[in-house]
Amino acid sequence: MSMRDNSLDRRRTGRLTKALLAASCTFAAALPGTVLAAETEPSDDPIIVTGRASTGTKVDTDIMELPQSVSVITAQEFKDRAAVNFQDIFRYSAGVSTEVQGVDTRGDFFAARGFDTVQYLDGVNRMPAFIYGARLDIFTLERAEVLRGPSSVLYGAGGAGGLFNGMSKRPQETFGGEMDVIVGTDAMKQFNFDVTGPLTDGISARFVGVARDAKLQQPSQKNNRLLAMPSIMFKPGPDTDITLIGLYQRDRMGSQTYLPISKTIGADNDSVKISPDTFLGEPGFNHTDTEYKAGTLLITQRFGDNVTFSSSTRAFKAHADYAEVYGLASYADVARTLVNRAWYTRLERDKGIGTDNRVVVKIDTGPIEHQLLFGVDYTWFRQSADQGWAYDAPPLDVYNPVYGQPIESFNFFPTKTTNTQLGFYFQDQMRAWDRVSVVVGARHDTATSKAGSDKLPDNKAWTFRVGVVADLTDTIAPYVSYAESFLPVFGASVYGVPFVPRTGRQWEAGVKFQPFRGALLTASVFDIEEKNGVMSDPNDIQNQIQTGTVGSRGVELEGTLRMPGDVQVSAAYTYLDATILKDTTGRQGFQVANLPKHAASIWASKNFALTQDIGARVGGGVRYQGEKVDSFENFTTPSYTLVDAMFEVTYDQWSLGINASNIFDTTTYTLCNYDRSAPEGYCYLGKDRTILATLRRTF
Repeated sequence: MSMRDNSLDRRRTGRLTKALLAASCTFAAALPGTVLAAETEPSDDPIIVTGRASTGTKVDTDIMELPQSVSVITAQEFKDRAAVNFQDIFRYSAGVSTEVQGVDTRGDFFAARGFDTVQYLDGVNRMPAFIYGARLDIFTLERAEVLRGPSSVLYGAGGAGGLFNGMSKRPQETFGGEMDVIVGTDAMKQFNFDVTGPLTDGISARFVGVARDAKLQQPSQKNNRLLAMPSIMFKPGPDTDITLIGLYQRDRMGSQTYLPISKTIGADNDSVKISPDTFLGEPGFNHTDTEYKAGTLLITQRFGDNVTFSSSTRAFKAHADYAEVYGLASYADVARTLVNRAWYTRLERDKGIGTDNRVVVKIDTGPIEHQLLFGVDYTWFRQSADQGWAYDAPPLDVYNPVYGQPIESFNFFPTKTTNTQLGFYFQDQMRAWDRVSVVVGARHDTATSKAGSDKLPDNKAWTFRVGVVADLTDTIAPYVSYAESFLPVFGASVYGVPFVPRTGRQWEAGVKFQPFRGALLTASVFDIEEKNGVMSDPNDIQNQIQTGTVGSRGVELEGTLRMPGDVQVSAAYTYLDATILKDTTGRQGFQVANLPKHAASIWASKNFALTQDIGARVGGGVRYQGEKVDSFENFTTPSYTLVDAMFEVTYDQWSLGINASNIFDTTTYTLCNYDRSAPEGYCYLGKDRTILATLRRTF
C-alpha cells in the first residue's frame, strides 16, 4: 500500500486520530478475551526480490543466509494476480500446490512438497485443526512467506512439507491508507478500507475493513463477508513495542458441490456432458455461515543491542453452521439422469489460544557471530461439533434440475476433542567470517489429546535441524540441511476418532544465486519421508483419514528478476515424485493423489509512463499444472494451462486497475476420485475466469 508523510492540516489529522482511537478501543473492548500473534520486530521495508524473512529462523534474516528454501509474496502481488482467497496467492510459488480442492468453501486447501501444510498468521498457528470456514482475508495481510520443508524445531506444529505464514497489517507511525471499490465476475461488489497513522507520541493505530456482496462460482450461492480489524501500537520507549490486533469476521456463504466424472471430464461425448455451473445441491439448504473473533498481542522488548524478548499470543473463537446436499456415485434410474444425493450438516464451535515467547541473544566468539534463540510455546485447542448425515436426499435430474424439494435433516452425532501442545526449543544461528552461516536447533514437544471424556496417551518427541549455507562468491551460496517434523494433528475424523501425530524428516540441498541486487535465483532438491499423514477419505467425501508412510522427492527452481526498463519477472518450476511407501488401505506403491509431477509458472510486469502525470503498469502470467491421479490410480485428471493478466493506470493518488485470472475461462477440475466398485466418480471444480475492476484512492 502506498504511504506518504502526512501533509494534511492539523484539524483534519486531529479528527482522524480521534476516530481511529475510538474505533480501535471500542472494538478491542468488545473482544471476548484478548490474545495472540506474531514474531520478531517487523520490518517497515517492503520485501520485493531478495529481502529478509523471519519465518525460517524466527530471527530477521537475509534470505541468502537461510539454509532452507523460503519465498516471500507481497500484497502488491496478491492484487496483481487477482487473488481472492489465501490459497490463491501461492499460485506462482515453486513446490506449492494450491486450490487442491478447487472452489470448496470449507477452507483453503494447499500442499507443499507433497504434503498438506499448516497455516500460520504472524508466526502463530492460525488453524490448530481443520476449522470449517473462517478463511483468512488477504486484504488484512502485508505479505506472506512460504517456508518449505519441516519446521517443527521452531514451530512445533509444522508438517513435513512446510508452512505458510501470513503477516498482518500493523499500525505505522506515518499517516497513510487506501480505499478500494471492487466490482467483477460472480456479481462481486466489495469495499476495502485501510487507514493508519499516529494518534499521539508513542501511539499509532490502524483500521482495516472489508464489506463484500458476491456470489460463488455455482449459481444461487452467496459469498458475502463483513470484516473489521482494528489495531493499536504502543511505543512507551525506543526499546519497547506493544501491538494489539483485533479481528471480527462474519461470512455468509453457500457451499459448492461436486460433479460426476461421466458427465463432465470423463464424458463419452458432448451430448452427455453437463455444464460446469450445474449445481447438485439445494439453493435453500446449502450454506456455510461462520463467525470468527480473534485478539492478538505482540510484544517486543529490547535490552540493549544484544538481547531481545518477543512474545506473540492469540486467542480466537469460531462458530460454523454448515449444511450441504451433494451428489452420490450412483443413479436412481437406468438412463443415469437422476443422481442420488446425500445431505450433511454440522454445527461447529472452536476455541483456541496460542502463545510463543522467545529470547534472542547476540554474542561473538572470535570470528563467529551467534544469534542464540531460546523459546517456549503453548497451544490449547477445543473443537466440538454436532453432525448429521443421511443418503436419502431426493434425486436430482442433472440435465433438468428442479430445486426446492424438502430435506429432513437433523444432527445426531456429537464430537468433542481437546488438544494441547507444549514445546521448548533452542537454536544457534551462526555467521562465521561473514562467509558461512550455520543453523542448529533442537526442540522437545509434549502433546495431549482428549476425545470426549477419554484422555489418550501423551505424545512426546524430540526434533532436530541443522543447516549450512556458504558464500562461495559474493553472488553464489550453496546450502545443505537436515530437518525433522513432529506435527500433533488436533481434532478428529468425522466419526470422532482422534488423529495421532505426524512425524517426518527431510534432506535438502540447493544453491542461491544473486547476480545483482534485483535478482534471486534458487535451485533445490529434497527427499522427505512422513508417517501418519492426513488425506481425504476416498470412500467418504466428508471425512479425512490418516495413511501410513509417504515419501516425496523433487526438484524446485524459482527466480525473480528486476531488470532495466522497470520490468520484473518471476518464474518457478517443480518436479515432484510423491509415493505411498506404506499403507493400510491397499495403496502401497501408488502415487499420492491430486499432486502433479510437473508444475511451472511465469509472471512478468512492467511500469511505464503514459504522460508526465499518468503512469501505467501491465502484467501477465501463465500457470501450468501437470496431470494428477486419484487415490487408487483409477482415473487421471488431465493437465491444464491458465493465463492471468492485469492492467493499471495511476494518476496522482488514484488508480484504476483490471486484474484477471484464467482469462480464457478454461474449465478445470482439481481433484477427481473414481472407485471401480461404484458406478460413478466425482470431481472438484476449479475456479473459472475471475475479472476484478478496482478503483483505488491512496492517501
